Amino acid sequence: MDVLLKITGIARSDTEDVTESLVRGSYYCKDGDIYIFYEGVDEETPQLITRHRIVIRGNTAEIQRTGAIQSKMIIVPGELNQCNYATPYGVLQLDFYGIAVEAEADETGVRIRLNYEIRISDVPVSENELLIETSAEE
Repeated sequence: MDVLLKITGIARSDTEDVTESLVRGSYYCKDGDIYIFYEGVDEETPQLITRHRIVIRGNTAEIQRTGAIQSKMIIVPGELNQCNYATPYGVLQLDFYGIAVEAEADETGVRIRLNYEIRISDVPVSENELLIETSAEE
């Protein structure tokens, strides 16, 4: 189903940084799993397009990026998962410690809340929250 996605990211370290975007995308549900697809464009270099695929399976979230930025983040509450975050400027090795994965889908759309820490060398550098909500495409 084609939808508008409202994506809000909140990163807390010494300060709180909130980003919000509204993009066109699609989603579907199959066997209890939720699939979301959309493309993102870098504001500074609009020719760099990144495709996003988000899959929610029970209490596991998988966020895969391909294109200008390549990564595969896996978020599971209580687990630490490693991610190689490849950008046009180099590769960063990050660890994601899952705190919460909440998702619901019905005929009106999808609502997802992911909460996780980003760690480098097992030291937390930020606590993050990712909120995704769909609405009918206008």
